[in-house]
Amino acid sequence: MLVVALVFFSLGASLADPWWSKAIYYRLLVDSFKDLDGNGLGDLEGATKQLSYVRAIGADAVILSPISEKSLDCNSPGTIDFVNIETRYGTIDDFNALLAKANKLELKVLITLQLQTISSNSILFNSSAERKTGFEDGIVWISGAAEEAPASRAFRNWTWHEYRGAYYATVNKEAILNICSESVVAMLSEAMCEWLKRGAAGVLLNPDFLMNYECGQKLVKRIAKEAVACSGNQHYDLPVILVESSLEAEVATKYYAEGGVGANSVISYAFSTKAKRPAVGLALDLHAALLYSPQDTTPAWLTSTSDGNRIATRYGSEMVDAIILLTLILPGSVIIQQGDELGVADTILDWTNTTNCWPMNYIPSAAPFPWDNSPKANFTKGEPWMPLPPNYRYKNAKSEYGNELSHVSVMKIASAMRKSAAIGPHVEIKVLKDALAILRWGGSGSLLVVSNLGTGSTEAQLSEIPGLPAEMTVASSSGGSSLSLGNHITVGKTLKLSHGETVLLVGPPRHCGGPGPVDKITSKLSEGWQKINKYFNL
Repeated sequence: MLVVALVFFSLGASLADPWWSKAIYYRLLVDSFKDLDGNGLGDLEGATKQLSYVRAIGADAVILSPISEKSLDCNSPGTIDFVNIETRYGTIDDFNALLAKANKLELKVLITLQLQTISSNSILFNSSAERKTGFEDGIVWISGAAEEAPASRAFRNWTWHEYRGAYYATVNKEAILNICSESVVAMLSEAMCEWLKRGAAGVLLNPDFLMNYECGQKLVKRIAKEAVACSGNQHYDLPVILVESSLEAEVATKYYAEGGVGANSVISYAFSTKAKRPAVGLALDLHAALLYSPQDTTPAWLTSTSDGNRIATRYGSEMVDAIILLTLILPGSVIIQQGDELGVADTILDWTNTTNCWPMNYIPSAAPFPWDNSPKANFTKGEPWMPLPPNYRYKNAKSEYGNELSHVSVMKIASAMRKSAAIGPHVEIKVLKDALAILRWGGSGSLLVVSNLGTGSTEAQLSEIPGLPAEMTVASSSGGSSLSLGNHITVGKTLKLSHGETVLLVGPPRHCGGPGPVDKITSKLSEGWQKINKYFNL
């Protein structure tokens, strides 16, 4: 039997909506975007040179991967200083040049601050180990004996420190910061403030602290408050605070600025789960993310996590356009992970080549960005720090950008539609058999994305969405789709979609004169009150 899930959301939109409320962010991995000095590692100069590409595909802002100073010792990895720039990426002058280029392109620049860990070679760690006043609890320490590692539910890995005579918690050999410590909170707030003064439009951070969730919430609110104060007249717009969290939606929602200061958006992983889910499961996740967000706030939809697999590897190349179109039709902001717009696959790591000590860990999805199909993909003149993606010969910026049937073209069209007057403040999410349908209405037209998330073909009855115009036009479709640009679709007929096939339809404004969802809800409420009044003789 047909299973239908319907949710109607109305978002208060106005001409005064802040830019970040519906921004398209491009999450740029500096290490793998473009290398200009020829050492095989991406750098700020390279990012600056190729920054126009980010704007050309429709992005409004770029989120730089962490560029703070790192330890050169692979046995003690992690951040050394949150304010200084890692010399392997460049200098403060290089960063300023990137900001200047972004300003010309009308791109915002956000910084990623890794707040959870720090190198055991850092001044903060040593100050905490030596129990210097104010920094005694800057790191997560636990008492114990050298020969017996502690058992803790919050953290699994512990390292003995001889001088302190205690264990400190670690992850990937990096020491875990105690963000309940006032000195740590003050230090992180000052670091964020320094980046804003340099010209960054905001920060992305992960404040999850497994020992005490409330400390993470307080940190976000402190940082948000300090961001407004320290930016002063530096920015026309208030700084943006984006939060990524692995906590459940009902807990992560407390990072928001409801009734005060806090995060502007909390990232949703609905589209970046390891396994592809059916339409009903995805619809439920979208509903939860939207409903848990406080009034006048919306999530940031993420195409792929920075430490996970890209779409093409995770779900298959046939799902790349589906994820791009579905995320871009939803209200709220969208974060495109570098390479997802091309359908680039994760690289295959050759572990014999992973002995060099680079600023970040070797992750298959961090493969160098392919600019063309040349032997080194025009990423570097030297030897790339990681192997190139296995499909880069035909999935690269040069071949994709000029191809009207490519993933990049799908994103460009969807990005343009997202910013048009046709997209309204209202959204409906509906499941039609194995297909997920998302409708935006209330603007000068109607925009509808229908995607088959099943394992086989499906037939979607668009007429089950009340109020749609009789006919809609294909504005974009996934690669290999039988529906071409400009095709007219009769809403009353069955829409047949193959596995992964996705289509973006446009049409006249929705007709709400009939029994649409709002009318039905109002009618049911009215009937309910009549019964209650009759029962109590009111």
